[in-house]
Amino acid sequence: MAMTAYDVEGEVDYEKVVKKFGASLIDDSLAKKLDHPLVPELFFAHRDLDKILANPKGFAVISGRGPSMNMHIGHLLIFKFVKHLQDKFNAFVFLPFSDDEKLLARGLTIEHVLQMSYENLLDMLALGFDPKKTEVMIDLATLKQEVYNLSIEAASHMTMSTVKAAFGFSDDVNIGIHFYPGMQAAHILYPTKKLGVPTIVPIGIDQDVFVKLTRDVAPKMGLAKPGDIMSKFLPGLTGGKMSSSKPETAIFTTDTPDAIKKKIANAFTGGLPTAKEQREKGGNPDVCVVYKYLRIFFGIDVRKQCRSGTYLCGDCKGILTKEMQKMLKDHQSERVKVEKNLEKFSPELGDLRNKFKK
Repeated sequence: MAMTAYDVEGEVDYEKVVKKFGASLIDDSLAKKLDHPLVPELFFAHRDLDKILANPKGFAVISGRGPSMNMHIGHLLIFKFVKHLQDKFNAFVFLPFSDDEKLLARGLTIEHVLQMSYENLLDMLALGFDPKKTEVMIDLATLKQEVYNLSIEAASHMTMSTVKAAFGFSDDVNIGIHFYPGMQAAHILYPTKKLGVPTIVPIGIDQDVFVKLTRDVAPKMGLAKPGDIMSKFLPGLTGGKMSSSKPETAIFTTDTPDAIKKKIANAFTGGLPTAKEQREKGGNPDVCVVYKYLRIFFGIDVRKQCRSGTYLCGDCKGILTKEMQKMLKDHQSERVKVEKNLEKFSPELGDLRNKFKK
């Protein structure tokens, strides 16, 4: 069961979605302040971002994971953006792991979700977060008392009817699932409680419901409402939605160079049936996953070459393969380095390394 109130698949009218959610598009002024190449192309909408950026005491950023699988490159984009916010605004970053939610919603074992939390943790910290301005919390291993207390307080302000309406829960799911929105609210509000500053939550539009619910309960708890920055879906390699449960749709951070090459070779493109026809008529970059990945991940725009037929699909796939292999080789090297220095973030993470290091 997915922890989401919005079932958004395929082509999405994002402006219509934003209106439905009661959010705002990121305008040129806010985009300039954020100063990121994927704003507003990928990170496109917000709640209260203008107010929070103007807060004289600053703000915190919270973005976590509910890991059941290894991270893929779509996840990595979100956390690279979080790292950018830390660097540009000197923001405190809180990285909570909702592995307990995966235990409740997916029926997985504690051992599996803890192992995935550890693997995902290495991916996040490999991006270079500042240990002095970053806090990590893994619910099943390092849950803090103050966060649990916040979850109880948040839950006391949520009714069963509100939670069921927001998430579509039925009566036949376990009682832990009904409580879990209280824990998610605690994750979001923890930096505000700890530091006295509002939080910004970079989040996929399908998970926006958690922020909306938290914004409802925050004033009742005497805390500032969180804001968010919503991201669009990154298309999967096969043209549909990227999914960790469908390995052919995603490139994972732990993939080998050969696996990367094979997946990209089978990626959906806007090419024509034959090379001759494509050289004459050109391809269609607007529907091509390879084109989108080149632009989004590496800032490489081959629209003209594609449209003119100068580049065939194999040419673009070759460029993407080379760039992606290099990016993930560097990332995997940073994973090894950060694993040796987890104590810089907290002694507890060193204990996790001793338990889960392969």
